[in-house]
Amino acid sequence: MGLSRRDLLRAAGLTLGAAGTASLLSACGAGTAATPVENTARRTPKPGGRLRAAFTGGGAAESLDPFTGQAPIDIVRNDVIFDALFSLDNGKATPRLALTAEPAADGRSFVLRLREGVHWHDGSPLTARDVAHTFRYLGAPERAFPSELTGYLDLAGIEVRDATTLRVPTVRPLGDPALVLAAFLVKVIKDGTTSFTPATAIGTGPYRVAAFEAGREARLTRFDGHWDIKGTADELVLLSLTDPQAKANAVLTGQADYAADIPFTTAKTGASGADLEVRTAGARNRVGFGFVLNTTIAPFNDPRVRRAVRLALDRKALVDGVFLGFGVPGNDLFGYGAAHFSEREAPRQDVDAARRLVTEAGAGRVPITIRSAEYEIGFNASTQLVAEQLKAVGLDVRPDIVGVAEFYDPAAITTANAMTFSIGALPLPVLYARLASNPAFALADPELSAALATGLGALDETARGAAWARVQDVLADRGNTVVWGLADTLSLERKAVAGIEVRGLAKYPYLGHAGLA
Repeated sequence: MGLSRRDLLRAAGLTLGAAGTASLLSACGAGTAATPVENTARRTPKPGGRLRAAFTGGGAAESLDPFTGQAPIDIVRNDVIFDALFSLDNGKATPRLALTAEPAADGRSFVLRLREGVHWHDGSPLTARDVAHTFRYLGAPERAFPSELTGYLDLAGIEVRDATTLRVPTVRPLGDPALVLAAFLVKVIKDGTTSFTPATAIGTGPYRVAAFEAGREARLTRFDGHWDIKGTADELVLLSLTDPQAKANAVLTGQADYAADIPFTTAKTGASGADLEVRTAGARNRVGFGFVLNTTIAPFNDPRVRRAVRLALDRKALVDGVFLGFGVPGNDLFGYGAAHFSEREAPRQDVDAARRLVTEAGAGRVPITIRSAEYEIGFNASTQLVAEQLKAVGLDVRPDIVGVAEFYDPAAITTANAMTFSIGALPLPVLYARLASNPAFALADPELSAALATGLGALDETARGAAWARVQDVLADRGNTVVWGLADTLSLERKAVAGIEVRGLAKYPYLGHAGLA
C-alpha cells in the first residue's frame, strides 16, 4: 500500500500554503496576552443567523468532492455537506450513517448496517447502493488519488444484501473496521454521482451548497430534512485564505466571526477587542510535533543513534521557543489523544549519555539532513533548533529547508535522514499502518510488525490494547519517531461563537451545530 502526498497531508493535519510568523495584530492594535479559553461544544448557540468562519484554503484546487479536496477548508466544508459512515469521538468510532460494522470471526470481512430514515438533499432515501457506489468511486483506478482504503478493503468485492446492509471483504484482517472507516473520513455520496458542482454536490448532511467559489468562499444553507440534530445557523459562510495571519485579520476587521488554527504569535499577543478571545481546543486535542528518522540509511539504522537523538533534546526549550509555551513536551510517540495511546513520561535530557552513544556508533562522521518545509507553523524553526541541539552531542546535522510544493517529493524522502512531521489524534491502527507503508518512515523490526498485525486484526478490545502497548514499547525503546512536543490548536473568535465541535482532528472542527450565542 503506497503512501501518497495527499495521505500524508490529511494524516498530519497540515495547513496548505506558506505560514508566516509575524503577527498582524500590531497593525490592528495590540491586545492583552491571556490564557486561551477552552472552546467546547457546551456553549449554546441561538438558532438562526449567519456564522462566518475563515480556514486555510487550497486556492483553485479546492473541491466539493469530499475525497479530492485536502485543504482544511475542504474538509470542514464537506463535513457538513456529506455525512460520514462513522465519525471519531475521543479516538473511538461513533455511528453516523452506519450503525454497525460487524467483523467476521477471521476479520476478513464485515457486515455494514445502515441507519434508516436518512434522506438526501433532494429528498430521496439513502440506501446501501449509495454506499456501494461510494466505495467504488473511492477505489476507481482512474482517480488521480485512489483511496488508501484499497489497502484495507476489497472494494470491488462489496455485496449489497438489502436496502440497509452490505458485506465488505477486507484484504487484511480488521478487528475494528468502524475505526478504519472513521479514520479515513469516509463520506457517502449519492449513487451515480461523478461530478461535484453546487448543483450536483448532493449530500445527507445538515447543510447544502448555495454557492461555491474555489479559493474564495462557500455559502451553505441549513437542510431542515437532516436525520440528526438540525443545523443551528441559517447560513454558514466559509472564507478561504492561504495566509494564517489573514485568517486572524479577518476576525479582527469584522469580516469573520471565527478563524481556525491561528499562529502562536497571534495567541501570544492576545485578542484585540473586548468581544474577541483566543480559544484552545483543549489538552486532549493537542498535535504531536516531531520527526521521523529514516532507518534505511546511516546513521539512524543504528538504534544507539536513534536513542542519542531522544536524549539530546531539550524539549522544554523547544516548546517555549516554537510553541511560545502553548503546548507541553512530547514522549516520542505520535497519536496523542487516540484510543490506547501510551501516556508515558517524556525522556529526560542527558547530553553526556547522548554524546557517548554517538561516539560508540561512530555517527559523528555521517552528515545528517533533516528535511523541512513550513507546512505547519513552527516546522522550520523546530528543525533549526533541533539541529543545534544535536550538534552539541556530536552529530553533523544540516537542515534541508525546502518549499511547500516539493516537501513530499518521493526521491527526496528516500535520501533524507529525517523529516519534520506533525500528527494529531489519528487512530493508532491507521497511523502506524501509514508509517509502515513507506520504507523511509517504517521501522523494520519483527516484534513491531507482529504487534502491528495483531493490533489491526484483533477482535477483542483487550487484545487490541495489549498489541498497541507492545507497538509503543518497541517504538519508545528503539523506534524512529521523535515527538518533542504537543502543540495546542488555537483559534481567534468572537465571544458569541458557540457550538464548535471536534470530530477527529481539532484543526478541522465540525460546524454542523455551530452558531452565535
